[in-house]
Amino acid sequence: MNIFINSFWVALSAILVLLMNFGLGFFYSGLVSGRNAVNTIKMSIVTLGVVPILWWAVGYSLSFSGSGAFVGDLQEAFFNHIGINDVVSGTHFLTLSFICFQAMFASIAPAIISGSGVERLRYSSYLIFIILWVLLVYCTLAHTVWSSNGWGMHFGAFDFAGGIVVHAGAGFSGLALAMVLKPRKSNAYTHGKHNLPLMVLGCGLLWFGWFGFNAGSALELSSLTILAFANTLFATSSAMVMWVLCEYLTNKPRTITGLCNALIIGLVAITPSAGYVTISSAVAIGAIVSFLSYFITIWYNRYKHKLDDSLDVFTCHGIPGFLGGILVGVFACSSVNPAVPNGLIYGSSSLLGKQVIVTVLGAGFSFFATYLILLVMSRTIGIRVQEDHEEHGLDVASGEKAYN
Repeated sequence: MNIFINSFWVALSAILVLLMNFGLGFFYSGLVSGRNAVNTIKMSIVTLGVVPILWWAVGYSLSFSGSGAFVGDLQEAFFNHIGINDVVSGTHFLTLSFICFQAMFASIAPAIISGSGVERLRYSSYLIFIILWVLLVYCTLAHTVWSSNGWGMHFGAFDFAGGIVVHAGAGFSGLALAMVLKPRKSNAYTHGKHNLPLMVLGCGLLWFGWFGFNAGSALELSSLTILAFANTLFATSSAMVMWVLCEYLTNKPRTITGLCNALIIGLVAITPSAGYVTISSAVAIGAIVSFLSYFITIWYNRYKHKLDDSLDVFTCHGIPGFLGGILVGVFACSSVNPAVPNGLIYGSSSLLGKQVIVTVLGAGFSFFATYLILLVMSRTIGIRVQEDHEEHGLDVASGEKAYN
């Protein structure tokens, strides 16, 4: 009976993560011009069609099967040899529930990346990019960090719910996309943030779904699940408070956009350590990462005219995912979760070194592999829309408009 209860929780968490794609679509859409609203939402939603089919065909097998150190094999392609009653080895949940849960993680990662190229990224090229990126980048990260045979797992690094695999991976890939695509036309900036209430709605759906993202990664119903749930709440609240304090200290306007960005930063920051740290540590992680991200964002936005990461994917996902991955090595507590060794504040420095190495390598691999994929695509099929389509809006070009 416990197997079915745990499996139901994992499946329910998959549903919550699925909802995050729609939340991300609303969040991104509210931050762009009204003439690109539908196209922006579409880029977040279409991954729910493409990626699960790719996951069924080869993605899951490449991520979680085989004995390779960096990528799996095809022995479980098309879910070969996986029955409806199969249980993941050494666990108490059904394999199919785990497959669906992981498919949602793989689906939201490329949707996050799309935020770096909205308002100028060609939709047909984006579809091809999704396939290439998931197969070549995401599956490699997932296998390396999460597979029992992966190099990162054997090395002794930890990523509870995807701070390195999903967010640092997507964030640094988003940076590569912004660099290859080049900036938007100048008038795109003046038409942005067309619907802030829609952005706030999307942000709320993201936070709601994130409880499944983090607490679901416990893969069972236990005290660890509740800890991850609580850490997701308190780290995010801490990040928001710190962001507001930074706005007062620097005499910057207190905007709803900044508050929502802080919320996302807090969620990303706690993701790699949600099941490894105390609540006090979660509060500290949220505050530290929010403080650093605030000033990195100010510096980063000075180069917006040269490096146009449209919706700040790098600073809202890449940087906090990167910092959060490293801070596992500072705040991890074995008395909270015996599966992880103590971090720096509990007297051990070995985990911190391992977290730094795996996080840096994961982020670097994501950036350079994505840059190479996009560079090849840009010189062959092209990745940027026609100039007149960009000028008049991608919704008009596609025949679907959000507003009359």
